[in-house]
Amino acid sequence: MNYHSIKSFLKKKTPSFVNSVFRLRDHLVRMISIQRASRFQKVSSGILLSYLAANFPQRPPTRAEISHGGTVKMTYLAEAFPHSFPAANVLYTVSSVDHPARAEIIRSAKQNGFIVILNQNGVAYPAWHGAGWEKTNERMRRVLELADYVIYQSDFCRTSADHFLVPAQVAWEILFNPVETHLFKPLSYIRNGSAISLVLGGNQYERYRFDLAIRVLEKLSKVHANVRLIVTGKLWDTSPETQKSVHSSLEHKRLLDKVDFIGSYTQQDAPGILNKGHILLHTKFNDPCPTIVIEALSCGLPVVYLDSGGTPELVAEAGVGVPVHATWEKNELPSPDALSDAVITVMDRYKIYSEAARQRAVDVFSLEKYIQAHRRIFEKLLDTK
Repeated sequence: MNYHSIKSFLKKKTPSFVNSVFRLRDHLVRMISIQRASRFQKVSSGILLSYLAANFPQRPPTRAEISHGGTVKMTYLAEAFPHSFPAANVLYTVSSVDHPARAEIIRSAKQNGFIVILNQNGVAYPAWHGAGWEKTNERMRRVLELADYVIYQSDFCRTSADHFLVPAQVAWEILFNPVETHLFKPLSYIRNGSAISLVLGGNQYERYRFDLAIRVLEKLSKVHANVRLIVTGKLWDTSPETQKSVHSSLEHKRLLDKVDFIGSYTQQDAPGILNKGHILLHTKFNDPCPTIVIEALSCGLPVVYLDSGGTPELVAEAGVGVPVHATWEKNELPSPDALSDAVITVMDRYKIYSEAARQRAVDVFSLEKYIQAHRRIFEKLLDTK
């Protein structure tokens, strides 16, 4: 029975039956992973990492494979510090890369003398997570309390974790996500100077991000004849019905020919996709440390964004943030007019903003500096241990 057959089979079943199947799957994965984690063997010299990816004990994906979110950091790090199991001395875990047996695997690693490093992203809260956010935070809190060192992806990530989880009781530092500046670089010959091309990057799992971007496109289309929106990643629902509904809505608004759907992409494809745009339109509220923003900056794309979360820390002077009310209870969104005005502001001084974006990436987010920082952390902790 292949994947598509299983998916078709499950779609015909009740939600309670499907949930039971997934609970059984998670239980089996958990039991097998705990058994495998008992095989950890500490290496006494050098730096050898084992990554707690979603498919532990297998390696994280490579750049040639589709990855997103916290897994991308593992992908980058694994090139400099290859995944090693069961023989290693450091277990590296990212808060946004979950595993059914994560806490048990970490405990097993610590019992075997491993150093555990947590890369802490955002936390769960009502507006983003919905019901059950407390339970999700409880799982993250257990991991944070087990860590020997905490890397926060932004100061927003730190303050969020302090508020919803627990302040770190071990050494910590803030280390922004990285970008390969030699790969993600401006390719100006791709861009059409007479157009406005907006990129809505990442995955569109939250529908409000897409809807807000479409409303901005609609506003801009009334004052600029040559404006486009490039939408990457999967939509909130991949069913044919949703795809048809989205296209029908765009056709009704006379915007269908102004929207390009790229779909999922690999890290190798990303620079070419980003360079088709002029501006990254980042419509996510309270985004902790969006890698897509850093990648866009490295390609010379200024960012128009919601002034919330960790995004302002990343963008600085390389874009325009639109003010929104700070809250954990709901997604606060600005008006399409405000975002459209921000786009025009950037386009009016595009060369200045674009150069600032590239320089910001080189100065702050280069992968080389990220790897160096991790090597420093690993060496210090292993020497101390």
